[in-house]
Order: sequence, then C-alpha cells, then structure tokens
Amino acid sequence: MKRLLLIILMAVTAIAQAQEPPPPRMGRMPGGMPPPPPGDRPNIEAIKVAYITKQLNLSAEEAQKFWPVHNAYMAELKKARQENKSAELAFEEQALSIRKKYNNDFKKILNAEDRVNTVFKLDRNFNDMMRQEMMKRGMKPKGPGDKKMDRPELRKRLMQRNRTDSTIQND
Repeated sequence: MKRLLLIILMAVTAIAQAQEPPPPRMGRMPGGMPPPPPGDRPNIEAIKVAYITKQLNLSAEEAQKFWPVHNAYMAELKKARQENKSAELAFEEQALSIRKKYNNDFKKILNAEDRVNTVFKLDRNFNDMMRQEMMKRGMKPKGPGDKKMDRPELRKRLMQRNRTDSTIQND
C-alpha cells in the first residue's frame, strides 16, 4: 500500500513539473504581442510605416515609390508647424496647400482617389491613436504651441474630429 501511494505521489509530481508555465501577460503592442524589453522598443516611425502599409494594402512596388513621397510630405508639414507655432490658422492654410500639392503625387502612385484620401485620414488616425496611447500611459500630450490640454478637452476634440470624419464618409 505504501508503495502504491509513493508511486502515485511521484507520478503527480512528475506531471505537475511537466506542465508549461503560464504565458506572459499581453502588452499594448499591436497584434497582442508582449512588450519588448526597454532597450528594444520599436521606433514609432516604423510602427507608422507598418500601419499605413497594411491599411493601404501597398504592394512592394507601390511602397517603394510611396514612402519617399510620404516622407517629403511629412517633412514639409513639420516645417510648416515649426514656422507657425503660434499661428494655428496660418498653419492650417499652409497644411492644406501642402496636402493639395501632394494629392497629385500620391494619385500617380496609388492610382485611385479614394486611396489618396485614405492616406490623409490614416495619418490623422495614427496621430490620434498615439495621443490616446500617451493618455493611457499617463503622459501629457502636447497640443499646438506646446499648450498643455487637459484630458476632457482632448477627448472632446478627438470625438468631434471622429464625428466629422464619419459624416464626411456618409455624404
């Protein structure tokens, strides 16, 4: 009888040790992957490239032509923002002219007006997602002119922008 109990106890111990450890907790990375070690954090620009490439369903040939144009577009927008830090209306006017300028360039590459419109929406959506992620992590988002916005004001602006986008799509 003692031998039987000893064998059962050894069998239970062996089975318990053979089980796999529980999976690591899932982080906030896209695709449900655990967050990388602190020294291995992905570059936000690389995440943006992957996001836009996936959403636009870019072929390798399209991506090769698209990204240099998109990078030039973003550089011009950044320069316009720096030149008009305190003049929001002036920046918006300059940004609109930059979008119009690059609209034709994107149309040559993407061959469809709806895909070009999607480029501008994806840029805005990605920036909104980054802002929301910063808010979740407790970081202070910076608005135009480094004016610190409180969370309710920022949420209100994001909701208003999303409503505007949805009404434009329904028309």
